[in-house]
Amino acid sequence: MDTVAKVTEHIRENDRLIPLFNMEIEETAPGKARVSMKVGPDHLNAARLCHGAALFALADVAFALAANCHGRMALAIEASMNYFRPVREGARVTVVCREEFQGRRTGTYYAVITDHEDKKIAIFKATAFRVDDIPVSTYGRPE
Repeated sequence: MDTVAKVTEHIRENDRLIPLFNMEIEETAPGKARVSMKVGPDHLNAARLCHGAALFALADVAFALAANCHGRMALAIEASMNYFRPVREGARVTVVCREEFQGRRTGTYYAVITDHEDKKIAIFKATAFRVDDIPVSTYGRPE
């Protein structure tokens, strides 16, 4: 199994928000990921719209995949999101995250969330810090 497949499987099996939010990992590559989810009743806020935190979590998972698929553990040191339009229950939302810059220790990522009509819902920007040659698969394991 190659590095991208190993990292994708590790994150799929260990990130608890993926099954909790019913996210689907559609594509992964070094510096890129596409993840989607159908907005269900558990994603809604008090206004009966998709909670901003659910959209942020979707983008954050795509960011984690894009940043970590290089094989070295990358952790967020900054993330922000701008929301443009509301999302109603039943809509499928998809995020595509791409690496904009990769240095020796940091990488910058930009993601766009769209709905099932390809309308832009939100944008997400984050910076990752790459930990010294620690393979992603060892993260969170006791030493």
